[in-house]
Amino acid sequence: MKRMLETSKIILKDNTRDLIKKMEEAPVLYVIFTVMMIFSILVFAYATYFLLNVETNLNVSLEDVFFTIFFVFFLKSAADVYNHFIMSSPLSYSLSTQVDQKKTVFEIFLAVLFMDLVIWFAFSSFFLVALAAFGVNVYYPLEYLLFTLGVITAACVGCAVAINFFSPRRYRLLPTLILLGFILNSKSMLYASLMLPLAILHVGWSIKNSIPSYLFVKRKERLKERAQVKVRSVIKALFYRETTVLWRDKLLFSFVFSSVSTGLFAGYFFIYGEEILLPEVLRKTMSSFLPAMFVFLGVYVVVVYTAVFPALNLFLNEEKTMWIIRHIPVKNDVFIYGKTSALALCFLTAIPFVPYISIFMGFDQIAFLLWLLVFSYIAGVIISVPLGVKYVGKKSDIMLLYSVAMLLFAVLGTAATLGSMIRDYFAYPIAIYILTILAEIFVLYLSLKISSKILALNYP
Repeated sequence: MKRMLETSKIILKDNTRDLIKKMEEAPVLYVIFTVMMIFSILVFAYATYFLLNVETNLNVSLEDVFFTIFFVFFLKSAADVYNHFIMSSPLSYSLSTQVDQKKTVFEIFLAVLFMDLVIWFAFSSFFLVALAAFGVNVYYPLEYLLFTLGVITAACVGCAVAINFFSPRRYRLLPTLILLGFILNSKSMLYASLMLPLAILHVGWSIKNSIPSYLFVKRKERLKERAQVKVRSVIKALFYRETTVLWRDKLLFSFVFSSVSTGLFAGYFFIYGEEILLPEVLRKTMSSFLPAMFVFLGVYVVVVYTAVFPALNLFLNEEKTMWIIRHIPVKNDVFIYGKTSALALCFLTAIPFVPYISIFMGFDQIAFLLWLLVFSYIAGVIISVPLGVKYVGKKSDIMLLYSVAMLLFAVLGTAATLGSMIRDYFAYPIAIYILTILAEIFVLYLSLKISSKILALNYP
């Protein structure tokens, strides 16, 4: 009995301990994140109250909300299983003991499910309290039960996807995709909730065949020795190392695809978003705001994916190699510059966003779009690098990514407003754009210097 759910307890204790430690190390960052999350929930609650009271003929689709939550927890569960099972090195010890391996994997699934339910109950309870404060009736026990069952179903399917995707027998992923397809195509939260027994059986079958997924690792072919012993300067060597990782992990292709697809979607919604997303009663009040919002969101998504994400990972990925870095005779400045130089290649992958969104907006706005993209990208690097250095050598933290993304959202919102004013009120906006970029490059230099000082404080 003492060993019951031991793996689940270890995962939960480790996550809790890690979260408390990070909160103690960066309390300001987590306070900002908490305030932003509370503010976001209040905004959603007020938006719900507004939509329910604006017009009697305005229908609010509960199914759309249900499947949005379903998709979020589906992705989170898949990511958690990937981190705690597929890519977990300490798990090899647990799997080598006399404890049944399927029992260990099952306890990992229970830990993931428990974390999902805690997050669901915490956020949904606060949302319902906020709705009640606005005077909205929140007593819908059946609907809340269906949403909770949907979260559990999403966790089961997400875990099954992560296990079967990394299996050497990829055909095992087919039943998972069929189940997911039936749930999503039903467009009924009652049907999706009633699929829970089948989802439980399916995740049980996936856990039974999960060990090959842990053992199956794709081997990367090494380069020839001549390419590896080539003499380079320190900055060039660091640039080569980081860009090799980006190329090996196929991140550059995903960056380009993200830029192109985001440009197409943002451009499409720039023209048709008002008609598709807004009810007729709101079109007059938001017709001038909505197109600009889609342009801003498009740039923001591209910058978060191609600048913030790789800038943080440049330093968070050193979790297992910091003992080497601390003993090599390289100055902190050179180390920071060398790793950050790899982001120049990432910036090239963000450029396709501009021509593809210009197909819909017209090429007369290309100067403003280029400025907004460059300014936003540099701003993302300015914010991300010092925080990445602050956490260098530690575990990757999704909370850190969310916090940086929210800080960047506030900065870019102000920058986009000022850029629009420059475009509308100055005769030669390009000159102003160039000056702002030059000033931002100086701020980037200061950010890298600060990052060097932070690295010296972490590892004197």
